[in-house]
Amino acid sequence: MEAESLVQLVGSGNTATVEEEWMKVVEGAELTLPELAGYNVVLAELCRLGNESLAAELAWMALESLSSRHSAQDLLTVAGPFLLRVGNSDDLRAQVADLYRAAYGDRKGLEVLLDESGIAGGRPVRRALRTLDVCLALREGDYLVARDEEGAARIDSIDCSTWEFTVTVGQESQTLDPVQLADTYEPALPTDFRVLWRFAPEELSKKLQGDPGSSVIDLCRRHGNKLDSDVLEALLVPDLLSKAEWKQWWPRARTALKRSPHVTLKGRSPYYIEYHDQPITLEQDFLGEFQRRRDLTRQTELLEQYLRECKSRPEGPSNDALRQCYEVLCERARRLAHAGAATAGLCWVIAFRVGDLAGVEGAGHEAAAFLRDAPDLGAVFQHIESEVYIDLACRCLAEARPDDWADRLWDLLPAFPLAACDQAVSRLAEAGRTPADFDALVQRVLDSPIPHFEALLWLWDGPADADLVAGVTPMAVLTRILRTLEDVRLADDVPRDRLRTMRTRARAVLSARKYERFAACVDALEPGVARALRRQIARSESFGHTVRDNLIRVIDRRVPPLETEAEIEPWEREDVLYVTKIGLARKQEEIEHHVNVKMAENSRAIGRAAERGDLSENSEYKFALEERDLLRARLAQMNAELAQARIIDPEDVPTTQIGVGTTAEFRRVSDGDRYEMSFLGPWETDTAKGRFNYKAPLPQRLMGKRVGDVVEFDHSGVVGEYEIVALRNALTG
Repeated sequence: MEAESLVQLVGSGNTATVEEEWMKVVEGAELTLPELAGYNVVLAELCRLGNESLAAELAWMALESLSSRHSAQDLLTVAGPFLLRVGNSDDLRAQVADLYRAAYGDRKGLEVLLDESGIAGGRPVRRALRTLDVCLALREGDYLVARDEEGAARIDSIDCSTWEFTVTVGQESQTLDPVQLADTYEPALPTDFRVLWRFAPEELSKKLQGDPGSSVIDLCRRHGNKLDSDVLEALLVPDLLSKAEWKQWWPRARTALKRSPHVTLKGRSPYYIEYHDQPITLEQDFLGEFQRRRDLTRQTELLEQYLRECKSRPEGPSNDALRQCYEVLCERARRLAHAGAATAGLCWVIAFRVGDLAGVEGAGHEAAAFLRDAPDLGAVFQHIESEVYIDLACRCLAEARPDDWADRLWDLLPAFPLAACDQAVSRLAEAGRTPADFDALVQRVLDSPIPHFEALLWLWDGPADADLVAGVTPMAVLTRILRTLEDVRLADDVPRDRLRTMRTRARAVLSARKYERFAACVDALEPGVARALRRQIARSESFGHTVRDNLIRVIDRRVPPLETEAEIEPWEREDVLYVTKIGLARKQEEIEHHVNVKMAENSRAIGRAAERGDLSENSEYKFALEERDLLRARLAQMNAELAQARIIDPEDVPTTQIGVGTTAEFRRVSDGDRYEMSFLGPWETDTAKGRFNYKAPLPQRLMGKRVGDVVEFDHSGVVGEYEIVALRNALTG
């Protein structure tokens, strides 16, 4: 649902529907994080209507859900706009502060900067976020430009213990605290016009002569994206150009500006210059990018983005542009179909959508013909994840196979996405299927839940036709969901990204509408059954801490626990992975390299191989797909580890017994030889330097031991008894 439509829905007062549609947007794959940040208008509308608590809850739910798919640093692009709209929500402020800790945990003095910014309270949200974003982006030697004037400055030094900045402004030096600096300046590139003017005028002169167009654009953007040639002349003459040089320079600059798709020139004497962030002709930009892409997923994203942008235009999308897209997609689908690729089905369905929007007569005929002859309809439909395209595929299937389409759809239904199940059921009901007929299908989902997990969540969430699940209790479905997640976690043949997706979807569905359906399910349980459910959820690794705690809280409010479970030692916790800030930063860098280098190269390799024709005989294509699956599995594993990571607090490191973060000194009883071991997280392990993973078998055996205890282990190939003679904090020395 578009942001504007969701804002209108907020005005209707139907908060349950608002929550549901909000989570559909968040869980969907159509939007990038910057696009999702634009949905902060929904939160603003809720606050305007006096429902700040719901706005804060929706923001929290979105960030919690997105955290399983994105890094903390990427999430800040959404968290900041959301917090700005919600305002003074202490919980949301704390959540955003935690994201900064996760994203910049390796920065010295981070807690000092967080306190100075006032992100946790005491300072306006906008000012606090600006302080953090500006200061964390800066390094010594970086440049700044003044927010309200033409001045520029250079960072000479940063004292991270107090976060005081020493900057050079002209011929003077100033010392600024982080709030003062962010209020006065913003970061700038060394090539910024104002920076060059103040610090490298010779370089600026070269830039003016070598690239006059970009020089004017820099000045235009600094002046609110609008500038006239008289003002431009006053800025440049006589400090940078003489009057005679201006007369020769301006015609060249004007020619360069006319070639830029981001600039319009109007009038004469003076000329009025206007800069546009987006190319002036939306269709030209869209078609050029669409035709350059060889990845069908990216082409689909571009198409949907174009259609969204056109909704704000009275004339809507261009039929000519859509027809060109239709022809490109048809050509590609024919090529893929000839090679026997299952993705041809998705390509035909997308072509059908585009052709239908453009008014092409018979736009779906070729798509229907492909589905009619497809040897494996299941493989085709598995490539179609969008609710919109599922519906179109159903229409094509009905046209392609008028005699047995309902039977084929019946076989495919359990593998549909949750959001598409009701649509398919409606079509089957129109074809004569009755609620009694659906009993076998429901049982099929319950008997084989892993491949039909979305349909299982659909049974829990509540089909539009409640009679379909009249014979199945909510507890039976819930138990199956929990068991399925545990089975998948332990299975060796289920990709880790599949597990991550299943967990994310389960969290979203169970927490929907403020856990309303879960609470109703618990209300119907006997106390003993409810307590057993509580223990099962408490042991589960399939939910984030917040969702798991909220599920337990719902049970406890209705059925108080009999006793409080004993607290376990930190090194025994399976849900937490203790690491240092350095180790966390190293793992985050590894993940970024994995995504931006390894997976990006693999994606390009798949594209290159796919362009070579017959995929059934293309070993290079198959190898690239296998490598993709391995890379995805590795990424899922690393993200799962990252989700469990918790930075070791030096103040919590024990020195009276061996624990996480402890350095132990051992003395071999036989000869007095001494040996040190530090017990840290898995990302800091370096046995040559005496740093061991506290999760490893030997360290686990040593956990809890005290000075004077004698233990036996193998050191450098020599098994012997060692006495613990000293313990100290490995993080503080």
